[in-house]
Amino acid sequence: MDIRKIFEAISLELSAKFQKTIQIKHNGGKGDNREDAFVGFLKEYLPGKYGIGRGEVISPENEISGELDIVIFDKDHCPLFLKSDSHSIYPRESVFGAISMKSHLDSEELRDAYKNIASLKKMVPTKGFSNSPSPGMRVGLHPVVPVTAIFAYASNRSLEAIAKQVKELDRELDDINLRPDFVVVLGLGIVGPNSRIRKDFNQYDLPQEYNDLSYSRSTGRHTLLRFYMQYLDELNTITQPNLNLRSYFDMPSRVGEYKVRKHDKLIMKHEDKEMEVVKRLTLSAIDRIVKDSKMVTLEQHYKNYFGAIPLGSEKIDDLSRVIYEYNPKNKPPLKIIWDDDNSPTGDVNTFQAFYIEIDGNQYAIDSESINNDDFEDNPDFTVDELMSN
Repeated sequence: MDIRKIFEAISLELSAKFQKTIQIKHNGGKGDNREDAFVGFLKEYLPGKYGIGRGEVISPENEISGELDIVIFDKDHCPLFLKSDSHSIYPRESVFGAISMKSHLDSEELRDAYKNIASLKKMVPTKGFSNSPSPGMRVGLHPVVPVTAIFAYASNRSLEAIAKQVKELDRELDDINLRPDFVVVLGLGIVGPNSRIRKDFNQYDLPQEYNDLSYSRSTGRHTLLRFYMQYLDELNTITQPNLNLRSYFDMPSRVGEYKVRKHDKLIMKHEDKEMEVVKRLTLSAIDRIVKDSKMVTLEQHYKNYFGAIPLGSEKIDDLSRVIYEYNPKNKPPLKIIWDDDNSPTGDVNTFQAFYIEIDGNQYAIDSESINNDDFEDNPDFTVDELMSN
């Protein structure tokens, strides 16, 4: 049996289906038919644990990728937050790879595909994770970098011209890790590293030289087989972290231009009523907090809030970590007094902080420097729903 002959036949079949889509006048119909043919190939030849779909990828930080023509995900464990044949939403921890599909790979199409792939790879977390392959053993792994490619049915230029543009686009990137792993033109060849990119423990190890990144191989009739083997080899090196669905329930909300967490689950007394309601900070309040907060270290914040560094905190906290304080009246550190019911409470003339997160940064906000106009009702929760959490 000659595997090359099998894949040559598949290449001819894909090319024939592509030629049929040329007769479709509506661009959307062309795109769907073009992708369906390649999706059918992937579903038949990738191992069963890999699901194939299309749509967007979302992270626990509420980052969202661009629209991806093909998403390769963990078929056994991936919950689809929105599922349809034309569009689904996939949690980042379940995504193994993505492919941008093109009919003809001209310079603008290649540039557009680069941007789309970068929108996904920007979501790669900065921290690794640990995994337990067997009882009593913990292994540290690098964060997962999805296997990405741009796949075109045809091009009106040579593979060398495509490789030249790939090198130019690579140089324009702020981070070279945002590049697609491979650029493929069916029946023509592959542009990209020739050796495995992903090493043990999820390490993503791109070649250091631009020439190696844009290495072109005129694989001709064997392009589909060579791409399939290299792409699958990369997929099979990946170990995914466990999916924590609760992190998506607690993801930050988008408020104007900000991503904000812990600002929207504040239980307060309703005006002129005994009942409690759930409130959230308004956009104008968040704007003011960001504008008027001062950046300090955690060590300085402890001094500003408590008057001293809590005993033993240097052993459990990074005291050099940055925190933003919203204390516009420059109140002194917290002072405890006794109220009319002989219960301890904070003196309103001292700094009493509650904490929220804005764009990944922690903010300590003096509660008495926020007024009623800074809150609005949150229709997403009742008090009972919030307390059940």
